[in-house]
Amino acid sequence: MFQFNLKGQDSIRKGSWLTLNLHYGFILPVYTSSMNILIQGHVPGFELDYMNKPACENNWLSAYHCPETGVAFFSAYLNNPAQLGNEYGMYPYINFHLNRGFKERLYFRFGIGLAYMPVTFNRLDNHKNDVIGTHIDAIFNFRFNYHIYLSDKMRLETGFGLTHCSNGAFKTPNLGINLITANTGLSYYLGSPKYCPVRSYIDTTKTKKIESDIFATAGLSEIEPPDGRQYPNFTLSYIAFRKLSCKSKLGLGLDIFYNEANIARMDNDTASLFKNNINNTQIGLKAAYEITINKLSLPLELGGYVYTKYTGNGVIYNRIGIRYYAGKHVIANLTLLTHYIKADFIEWGIGYKL
Repeated sequence: MFQFNLKGQDSIRKGSWLTLNLHYGFILPVYTSSMNILIQGHVPGFELDYMNKPACENNWLSAYHCPETGVAFFSAYLNNPAQLGNEYGMYPYINFHLNRGFKERLYFRFGIGLAYMPVTFNRLDNHKNDVIGTHIDAIFNFRFNYHIYLSDKMRLETGFGLTHCSNGAFKTPNLGINLITANTGLSYYLGSPKYCPVRSYIDTTKTKKIESDIFATAGLSEIEPPDGRQYPNFTLSYIAFRKLSCKSKLGLGLDIFYNEANIARMDNDTASLFKNNINNTQIGLKAAYEITINKLSLPLELGGYVYTKYTGNGVIYNRIGIRYYAGKHVIANLTLLTHYIKADFIEWGIGYKL
């Protein structure tokens, strides 16, 4: 039987870990014949992580039961060297406890970073690769992990998750690659085990307080066919939030879009109408939910157009991403606007907290 040190339970453990995980899974097919032709077998991979578990000295850390944070290097062989090649990625991540209290067993992990794809679309010699159009892409990782302690300095990790890689329609083609993998590996504790008392969480949220944020963003997107020009887009957003706790807030908002790609998407008979700024303006109403992690937030938004002349993408849109609250008023914004599961453009911008 495994021997456990009661003092070493993760309710009060702090310090750093080094982890090697092996992955095995498959590329999630998109229901197009060209994508299915590219999938030629299962996908093996590996991942090297450096993780730190801080002492629970801040209120927000206690609210999340002292989550782990780290950085990971990921590599996968896509089992089609000529057309897909390999996938490499590096991203910071955070592990959220799913168990009650501070016991470390089941986690949900979320990470976002950059990926490098050596093999991409090429009109001359790799025209069937309609999933990746750029060497540098964004990588997202969502994973459920379970930890089993073998000793104070060793633990077994196992889990499964989704790794997504694409460029957010910055350049076509951009179907992206979705990997579903199971993972297992070993973690080694660096140094001697250290322990600290758990600080009780105190909810100081003023639930009746309404917060308002204003954002101005811009981006570039390319439409089919590949190797065309990139079109600018601009967005103005307003959101009124009500805090639910120090971990989340709920809101309603308004978006105003101007996207020159919509003009190019129209046929020659109607494109001239969209060169008028009013005709190419889209207005949407949205519901917003944000997970707040100290100064970071993870927005999840669902909206619908109440005014639009262009209907090629439907009337429903979504937004995900990351925001950083710098000081009392300034907000850095990096979000992805999608229509259903199709990426439309990446929004780079700045916000102001009223």
